[in-house]
Amino acid sequence: MSGSYPGPQRIGDAERDQATQFLQDHHAQGRLDPAEFDERMSAALQAKTQADLDRLFTDLPSPTPRSPGQSVEPIEPQPAVPPVPVSKRVWGAVDVVVGAIWPITLIVLFATHWNAWYLIFIPIIVSSMWGRRRAQENAERERLEKERRRHLGPGDSGPVDGGGPGTPML
Repeated sequence: MSGSYPGPQRIGDAERDQATQFLQDHHAQGRLDPAEFDERMSAALQAKTQADLDRLFTDLPSPTPRSPGQSVEPIEPQPAVPPVPVSKRVWGAVDVVVGAIWPITLIVLFATHWNAWYLIFIPIIVSSMWGRRRAQENAERERLEKERRRHLGPGDSGPVDGGGPGTPML
């Protein structure tokens, strides 16, 4: 028995694992949609010969099982769009609206003898959403304040208008 048998070359678990890794890389780069990725992954796991694996990569660039030394070029991430700052005036107006929802809803409910009782959920939902946003805003403000204090160092509270020379005493 010589080693020049012209039949298809059988593959093992290592080759199947390598092919599935390459398919995952291509999927992560957006070259395969989820349905096509699942189909190719199933075929790769059931492949018995190298030709079975090669058919899965005919329309894909390197890496493929025939060119394992090359890697998939990563797509550079797009910079995140910074949040649009909202003025304190807008937040103040939203505070007023959120605060007015409760009394308005209660007046409407009493005027309609609670026939539209489900309206009570509007201020409950709005208040909980607004309260959560405010809590997150306060937590961020506290975090920034702690960071500022840490950068200033112990005993330094920043610029303070103290009673130095030339400062009038009140």
